[in-house]
Amino acid sequence: MNLIRKNFSYDLLQLYLVCLIPFALIFSRFVADFSLVVVCIIFIKKSFKENIFTFLKDPFVKFFILFWVIICFRSLFSENLFLSLKSSFFYIRFMLFAIAIKSLFELDKKYLYYFFCSISFCLMIIVFDGFIQFFYSKNIFGYPPFLMADTYRLSGFFKDELIIGSFISRILPFYLGLYMYCKYLNIIGNKDGYVSLFLLISCILVLLSGERVALFYAFLSILMGALLINFLNIKWFLKLFTIGLIFLSIIFTHEGSKKRLIDKTFNQIGISNSKEELTDNDQIYIYSIHHHYHIVAAYKIFKDNIMFGSGVKMFREVCEDGYSENVFSCTTHPHNTIMQFLSETGIVGISFYFLSLFYVLKFMSINLWLLISNKDNNLHKAKIFYLLALLISLMPLLPSGNFFNNWISIINYLPVGFYLLSNKKNEL
Repeated sequence: MNLIRKNFSYDLLQLYLVCLIPFALIFSRFVADFSLVVVCIIFIKKSFKENIFTFLKDPFVKFFILFWVIICFRSLFSENLFLSLKSSFFYIRFMLFAIAIKSLFELDKKYLYYFFCSISFCLMIIVFDGFIQFFYSKNIFGYPPFLMADTYRLSGFFKDELIIGSFISRILPFYLGLYMYCKYLNIIGNKDGYVSLFLLISCILVLLSGERVALFYAFLSILMGALLINFLNIKWFLKLFTIGLIFLSIIFTHEGSKKRLIDKTFNQIGISNSKEELTDNDQIYIYSIHHHYHIVAAYKIFKDNIMFGSGVKMFREVCEDGYSENVFSCTTHPHNTIMQFLSETGIVGISFYFLSLFYVLKFMSINLWLLISNKDNNLHKAKIFYLLALLISLMPLLPSGNFFNNWISIINYLPVGFYLLSNKKNEL
């Protein structure tokens, strides 16, 4: 009530919009991106008004701007200047978004509590709705599960997009980091039991969604959660053992999960005698025949554009120009982060990717090591979860979405802002 009674301000508008973004990511991507842009504009306006452009000295900002300048420069010489430059030039908004979040939540720690409540409610309704769709064959809006091949896939509020598992698995580590940071600031009580239970329920829904990469990401969250929520408690291995039994029992007793997660995986990579997809000479594929030839095409594009790549979002444009092996080769993006960076940004661009990955792994290790001597430090736990969210966004070997996609980028840069907030030294 105190928040409502306050005079309206740009800070409150920013807070409302940031709290809206998790919901908008589910129901309206336009609203999510529009909210992000308004948050950035307000931040720039405040910076001019208050002359607080000190954020330009932040190592993250310098690192990002250098990468941004390089991809914009390459877009100027791409085959489709408008498509590539539109994506690369406006990519700067995600850096501004991360810095705006850091600036906003530095103002009042109560803002963090309001945002934590917002994202908690967002996750609860999407998980609740997912289970309704699983048990009753339609969600609260009446959307049925998505029929794909001969199996039903959960989609929840996303209707005909099979990304409910991806959304939950990407948000979970960030959510756990936010919970630990709120505990560190003493703005929320100890809710470890509730959070652990919700984490388990969420991961079960990801399993039931049939999204294999999302399941791996969810497993990382639940593994780290079991370790860090009551860190090194003597019962932690019992938690992991119980979780493992629950997952295995669901996989092998629920026919849809077994068919999708085990049988189809063996079929796609070509090591099963019962193949559901066309294959060439019984060869073994990288993930699947589709992923395999996306990667082959991306590598060919990279070989002809070694230094700077073909330009952001240019894989879809240049793939048909002599790089296609067969009908499986060309799509909107290579479905692998490393191959997308190589084909679209070249050696120069992927060097930024590997530096980012090295930073994340390095500081995850440092914070884990610090926890051994100070197991009750919730700040270190928060940083680890934030970095886990960033690791998922940078995952090098697994199939991935389009790294430069707006929806994915919003999810990727949310934890960046909060990590900068928790990392007062801002070391890069």
